[in-house]
Amino acid sequence: MLSNDELKLLLEQRLRDLENSPFKDEKFIQEKSVANILKILSLPSDFLEPAKRVFELSPTQKVVWLHLAECTGCSESLFRTDNPDLIEFSFDYISLHYHETLMNASGWQAEDCLDELLDSNEDFILAVEGGVYAIDTFFLSIGARGESGYDLLQRLAKKASTIFAVGTCSSYGGIQAANPNPSKCCSVAEVLDKRVVHIPGCPPSDVNIVANLAFYSLFKVEPNLDERNRPKWAYGKCLHDMCERKAKFESGIFAQKFDDDLAKNGACLFKVGCKGPYTYNNCPKIKFNSKTSWPVQAGHGCMACSEPDFWDEFGFYESAMSNDKAYTNHSFNALNIKELKENSSLDEDKILLSFDEDLRILYKEGSSELNFLNLSFESNVKLILQGLAKNKMGASLVENYKKDFKKNYEFIQDNYDDVSRTSSDIRNFFSYIYTLAKGEFLKDSKDFFEYASAYKFKHVSPFDMKLSLKDEEIKLDLSKSMRMPLIYLCGGLDLEALAFSFSKELCKNLNEALGFLCEKRSKQRAFHAASDFMHPFLHSHF
Repeated sequence: MLSNDELKLLLEQRLRDLENSPFKDEKFIQEKSVANILKILSLPSDFLEPAKRVFELSPTQKVVWLHLAECTGCSESLFRTDNPDLIEFSFDYISLHYHETLMNASGWQAEDCLDELLDSNEDFILAVEGGVYAIDTFFLSIGARGESGYDLLQRLAKKASTIFAVGTCSSYGGIQAANPNPSKCCSVAEVLDKRVVHIPGCPPSDVNIVANLAFYSLFKVEPNLDERNRPKWAYGKCLHDMCERKAKFESGIFAQKFDDDLAKNGACLFKVGCKGPYTYNNCPKIKFNSKTSWPVQAGHGCMACSEPDFWDEFGFYESAMSNDKAYTNHSFNALNIKELKENSSLDEDKILLSFDEDLRILYKEGSSELNFLNLSFESNVKLILQGLAKNKMGASLVENYKKDFKKNYEFIQDNYDDVSRTSSDIRNFFSYIYTLAKGEFLKDSKDFFEYASAYKFKHVSPFDMKLSLKDEEIKLDLSKSMRMPLIYLCGGLDLEALAFSFSKELCKNLNEALGFLCEKRSKQRAFHAASDFMHPFLHSHF
């Protein structure tokens, strides 16, 4: 992970090397273009002068752009780049040494272009557009020699300075790899033994393509990457959190169909299939076609096209992720609560998972006992709704819930009094969700877990839990989670989706809290015992 200070040192060293190099290639670079690239990359303004000078002095970075199993949409996105435009970028910042759509050469001349580059051992970036057929290679043969795309990729990857997978097809396999994948298409990274930087999207924006190529050209290192090898500056935030329609989401105002007045007036598109809450990309910020628009602004929900296997794992594109709209079953085995109770002792002297009174994780050492799952919330559903309605967005949310779930709302009004009931038992939150969704009381927590286990998707709808880890005090704050069941119900999710998502997030937080405590006390044996128990709970069931 490189800090801005470390990047600044790299930049200054590059500038010194170039100023003393006999191979420098001085040229004119527009300051506004460099400034725009740095702004996109969230780099400080004091990078401008040295960055501009590096681009002015450095030989243009050679780029080999391969077309494998794709539709050329990623190239089409690149062609629409602005500030710098395609001509400026491809002549002053990079040299598109090989690009089948743009290059003049064809046939044997195009083949010779690649052979000469490989023989010269010159530095080059390999940008790959499209998935690859690594098993049945005959599905994709390229060039005058009829070389397979797989063999060509391997030949170039061995000598490339860095490799960018441009688009979802090269990053994850794309639609070619969708179920049942008869051609056995796969991502580029699956067949290479070198790290591949993923720039997913169908297609990715021109900004994400250009800025990442420019970053490497400038610093000669890859940008900071996330766990999926995606540049953090572009894919580090949830798309939903940047969306201009998010306030409508929080208010429970959802379009009912694409051509209704609600959709035209900025209502959230979650109910008609927007997958923004499950997607990490910067589309709302950088947009497409010179910042003209992006899908949600244009009136169509996000399809999660920058996420792995989005063709198979997100259901119908024009409906919310509820079970009756699922076409691929990812359901998990039902939780056996009786088994969990019988095996609640993780390590008799150290860790205890209790289901008897409150759902708690206890740490026992000698005669002391510490309940470190510290939480407190209002459990009276009627008062929760009153509390949510105290601000404008909350009032709108409750009103929309009342309209869409009239029977459930009336049940709550008839069966709850006005007495506050503060609870520290997480099972009361299960009951809260169940009552909102079904309009009746939850009889047994087992029923809640069975709904969770029946959910057919594997993507969590965020519940905004907050876990605070400090010394011996570990607190789980559910205050912001209170509104989420209402939002998702108004947005078209069902009880299975709510139960799955809340249980999944709860398990994640419990595991994090457990790990923190065990690390804090240096009780590795207890940690491993707890992990062994939690592993099937987290991975088999959720």
